[in-house]
Amino acid sequence: MKFRLLAALWLILPMLPAVAGEPGCRASEPLVEIHSVDPTILIDLLYGTARNVFGHPIYPPGARAVIRQSVAERLKAAQAYLHARGYGLKIWDAFRPFNAQGALWAFAQSARFVADPENGHALHTWGAAVDATLVDASGREVPMPSDFDSFSPAAALKYQGNDATVRRDLDILLHGMGAAGFKGMRSEWWHFVAPDWSDFARVTPEQARVFAGPATVATRTP
Repeated sequence: MKFRLLAALWLILPMLPAVAGEPGCRASEPLVEIHSVDPTILIDLLYGTARNVFGHPIYPPGARAVIRQSVAERLKAAQAYLHARGYGLKIWDAFRPFNAQGALWAFAQSARFVADPENGHALHTWGAAVDATLVDASGREVPMPSDFDSFSPAAALKYQGNDATVRRDLDILLHGMGAAGFKGMRSEWWHFVAPDWSDFARVTPEQARVFAGPATVATRTP
């Protein structure tokens, strides 16, 4: 009961305002490869494969999971929380180029699930949002309420089903991301945003070069 109460509180807390700086004050913060901050986080960029709603890649070959430096540090904190409990993170998407966001918007045509890239708040294009799921100690994805990009009520952050395993694993994911300060999205259980997202702005073409550029050597922080 206590665990369920904490999960319910986590759904409420993201609605509170985050302490942040002036809008855009950290727009120059670089994108980094998630693996360079924590090489234990699994990466599976689904938009770089045919395993997505389009049935073909919309990312270029060699695309990398990159995110703002401070957001990557939050992911590292979430991973530490989950590792201590026998789980881990898998990242399905991180920074998303503007043209890919436009393709998703054209496909979904629903602000409930996809942000219009023209409205200035498609936070994947800011490098401030990630799509993530939970894996077990062997790196296997655990059951979740729906598939990625389900675009249906089943994708809601607040699970409405009756599967106790799904409920438990979703709660663990939410607690891990919440412990690192991420906000959830009510219509998509996999979508998480850094609370200080307004400090950033849309990623520039120069900053985005790392997205498909030379790989970063993964390093472990003591």
